[in-house]
Amino acid sequence: MADAVLRARGLWKSYDARGDVLRGLSLEVAGGEGVLLWGANGSGKTTLLSILGGLDAPTRGTVTLGGREITGLRESELAKVRLHELGFVFQTHNLIDDLTVAENVALPLRLARKPDEARVAELLEAFDLKRLASRRPGAISVGESQRAAVARALANGPRVLLADEPTAALDAKGTAAVLGAFERARTSFGAAVVMASHDADARGIAGTRYALEDGVLRPLD
Repeated sequence: MADAVLRARGLWKSYDARGDVLRGLSLEVAGGEGVLLWGANGSGKTTLLSILGGLDAPTRGTVTLGGREITGLRESELAKVRLHELGFVFQTHNLIDDLTVAENVALPLRLARKPDEARVAELLEAFDLKRLASRRPGAISVGESQRAAVARALANGPRVLLADEPTAALDAKGTAAVLGAFERARTSFGAAVVMASHDADARGIAGTRYALEDGVLRPLD
């Protein structure tokens, strides 16, 4: 895949107690592509996302982001990569309770020392959060909080958005809204989305679908 923005080559991850969680796994993701990693709890989805996002290191293998190998970078360099080139959305939204929705969305921009009110306003509008901008996370629904987490993850214009079971705590309506938010992240903001899930509804998202079984990826029908 010539235009791949994210490449993993020959990833192995071994733990003393669990053995080999990943077994020579390879993956390529194009810019703006949607990729679903389907698997049961314990199949290694979170491990794979952590390695792709530079939060963990493989036992063997490499990860390349935007043509640059990030495997083995110093933590200070990885922190810059995570701030500027990657966005993360987890099962829980991890919004900061003492900040408003708008302030949460703006946080990555503040950390990057490039405050941009227009960018925040654009994200709030795109993800139907404008009316909630002044509220704090405790005053909005879980689904709304996850949409705010998607908006926050896009603040610095990352190449890739990594999502780990982002709909696991949502009802059907909230799941549909959050899956729609990820689709908008791809189509309107150009970010590739790699989502790990065992939610049946997630299988309907556009893009490439894989099953993670026995430490390797297989095409998912």
